[in-house]
Amino acid sequence: MSDQDASTDTLSLSAFTRRSLVVTACALAVLLMAWFAWATAHAMLLIFAAFLVAVGLNGLARVVQRGLPVRRHAAVAIVAAGLALFLGISITAIAINIVSQAPELKTQVAQSIDQLQSRLDDYQLTQTFLSNSLMGEASQNESGRSIGERLTGELSGAASVTMTTLTDAFVIVIIGLYLAFQPSLYRDGLLRLFPPGQRERAWDISEEAADAVRRWLTGRVLSMTVTGLASAAGLWLIGIPFAFLLGLLAGLFTFIPYLGALVSAIPALLVAGLHGYWPMVYVAVLYIALHTIEGYILAPMIQKRAVSIAPGFLLSVQVLGGAIAGVMGVALATPIALVIAVGVQLAYVRDVIGDEPHLPGAGHD
Repeated sequence: MSDQDASTDTLSLSAFTRRSLVVTACALAVLLMAWFAWATAHAMLLIFAAFLVAVGLNGLARVVQRGLPVRRHAAVAIVAAGLALFLGISITAIAINIVSQAPELKTQVAQSIDQLQSRLDDYQLTQTFLSNSLMGEASQNESGRSIGERLTGELSGAASVTMTTLTDAFVIVIIGLYLAFQPSLYRDGLLRLFPPGQRERAWDISEEAADAVRRWLTGRVLSMTVTGLASAAGLWLIGIPFAFLLGLLAGLFTFIPYLGALVSAIPALLVAGLHGYWPMVYVAVLYIALHTIEGYILAPMIQKRAVSIAPGFLLSVQVLGGAIAGVMGVALATPIALVIAVGVQLAYVRDVIGDEPHLPGAGHD
């Protein structure tokens, strides 16, 4: 073998080694990023939720600026103060409603328990029921814990969940306010992570993603408002207590497409069950009718002006979000899928493949 052939083989081996090292480094980087995303999923979802808050505040601030000659910072402050005032009034009204109906609800709960125990006596299930429930004074579970210990553990768990939820909400609101007051500061910082020649494309993608999320939020808020008001009115006509609170919950859970309709009906059915079987039937019919109208008539009409996502893809993303991050993953699955869809269409389909991108909501203006 000549010296030239040996030199060629050495160069080929060196090139192969470099390619192998590059592929290995890329694979390790992908694995590291996947591990980091999995380990920090909750924190990343909090930040993304804060991004949604900022987008919503800026969208409402634009509406305020159309009617008032104020700067954007002042408009954001007006919107934040208005939302805080609305939240305070709503909490006060709910508290007054609960306090005023608490004695009646307590009586209804006692009567329902008496009726349930009477029916269990008829079917000779009282002994089994008492031995396996919290109502048995001397009953213990398999681990030997007393009722008091079990109740204490459950209350402690509920208090811990409540504190965690309130803390997460506080973090989301604070970060969202910072992002809403100075969005360019944080966006410019992210754009500096891209090469100078790619920053304009990154800017376009971020603008399109923010606009898509803004239009989606507008559509969801409209659906939530209509569903919440209709639910409260229907429950009030049926005679169900806490109609305003239950209607508010129905509106909030409408934020989650498909799955939110099922979850929002549970508290209403539980409260209606205290009044008998027929109120439960009426409430079930009401929620089925309202969410059918919202899902098949109202939402499609709104999505024609906003954005639309294929139901199969949306449900798949919700399942993945629930598996990764629980309830918060399900709640934020839709806007995350929306941002991913915009990024893929613009950064890959348009810039890499060179094909015409199909953005969510495109052609429905």
